[in-house]
Amino acid sequence: MYDKGLVRAVGVSNYGPKQLLKIHSYLASRGVPLSSAQVQFSLLSMGDEQMELKTVCDSLGVRLIAYSPLGLGMLTGKYDASNLPNGPRSVLFRQILPGLESLLSCLSGIADRKGKTMSQVAINWCICKGAIPIPGVKTVRHVEDNLGALGWRLSPDEISELEAAAMECPKKMVQNIFQTA
Repeated sequence: MYDKGLVRAVGVSNYGPKQLLKIHSYLASRGVPLSSAQVQFSLLSMGDEQMELKTVCDSLGVRLIAYSPLGLGMLTGKYDASNLPNGPRSVLFRQILPGLESLLSCLSGIADRKGKTMSQVAINWCICKGAIPIPGVKTVRHVEDNLGALGWRLSPDEISELEAAAMECPKKMVQNIFQTA
């Protein structure tokens, strides 16, 4: 596609740090720019590998596209142990939600102080980390709410507060099984 002039760059999805370095080197040897890497990235997926991947992206000039920036909805404040989503997500939510009280409280507090929603704060955290969040939406209201994450920034202290609360969570989001090392 690049050689035929149909695209100006390429992007990858679910590449871990090592594979990202490999594909970047391979593409560079062919003169093909690597523009983006799409991975699960949120306050619930702040593990060492995701943060290493973000560092590698930054060092290579590759934009990180963050899917599931709301942790499948866990960071919206909509769900709790007595109100779980239908379908397969409920199994995951039962495992992770009980340990999120501190993080959800932190999100709620910052949202209240800023006149924002918890979703807007969680998405803005991704933006402040230099990622391009692509939250899933089901309704026009979700789109409108998500747009409220734009045009402002969390302070460095608020970012630190959120990350400290996220690190206290006993369980993180299950990483995509298709993401390479």
